[in-house]
Amino acid sequence: MVYVILGFLEAGKTSLIRDLVTDDMFDGGTKTLIIACEEGEEEYSQAVLDQGLAVCEYIEDEESFNGKVIEKFLKKHRPGRLIIEYNGMWPVKHIPAIYDELEEICFDKEVVFQTLGVANDETFALYMKNMPSMMVEHFKIAQMFIINRCSLETNKRAIRGSIKAVNPAAQIVYESEDEAFYDMKEELPFDINADIINISDDDFGIWYIDMTEHKENYNGKTLKVTGMVQKAPGLPKGFVVFGRFAMTCCADDVQYMGFLCKADNWRAYKNKQYVTVTARMEYKYMREYGEEGPVFYAEEVETAEKPKEELVYFN
Repeated sequence: MVYVILGFLEAGKTSLIRDLVTDDMFDGGTKTLIIACEEGEEEYSQAVLDQGLAVCEYIEDEESFNGKVIEKFLKKHRPGRLIIEYNGMWPVKHIPAIYDELEEICFDKEVVFQTLGVANDETFALYMKNMPSMMVEHFKIAQMFIINRCSLETNKRAIRGSIKAVNPAAQIVYESEDEAFYDMKEELPFDINADIINISDDDFGIWYIDMTEHKENYNGKTLKVTGMVQKAPGLPKGFVVFGRFAMTCCADDVQYMGFLCKADNWRAYKNKQYVTVTARMEYKYMREYGEEGPVFYAEEVETAEKPKEELVYFN
């Protein structure tokens, strides 16, 4: 098993790895090689390494993070598990590259890879403000993101929106020392139990994320929402792509977030025109998605004004 733990300084990477190797539930008895790519505030004491049957090696510069160097450490220690504490300031492109190299190095074994992101809630908003592109690269590659040092003031909706906007499949785990944190319930700004779920322009991003996470709340329901019509070529008869443009991290990273919508007559509406649709939503397999996804079946379509804020924000 190969784990890559990435995050910025003070995110809690070392603490997470230390807890993992000393946890009896973490496949005790297997030797672990830790490769640390930066020295943080926390270190691996010899007592912790001995308790976790682990050894630690360091790679201090980006150029040395390659298969040859890691292979040398693997031959030296012969571990059953590898944990890489990745330097959050290095480009994430090295991670899939090292996975490819490790598959060749360990050609005679079945190797499972997992990438975990770690962030500190106390500095999350600051990093999103000052280094949004780097944060988004972390979000894109991580299969799971752990947000630690959470409090009753933690804005889970903003964190989830930032991550899910670029990686809907990512699992998010919140950790806090305050037990009251786990009792907090988030209120949605719209009523998912209404006969018609009315989504305001400002709530489009919140709804979009909740829709991707909680399909059961919307499948078979009727919604009223405003978006843009995109008449893409090659779609089935009667379908358009309906959605909004969204800013996932910065002005240079704007994406169209849309889904298929069917109506009796789209000819009355121009391409890139804003409309308000009242539609029944179903989750079903569509060739255009390549998997199951949300499909709108419009019961009513009305011309709409362009939203005051055209871009959707997730955070």
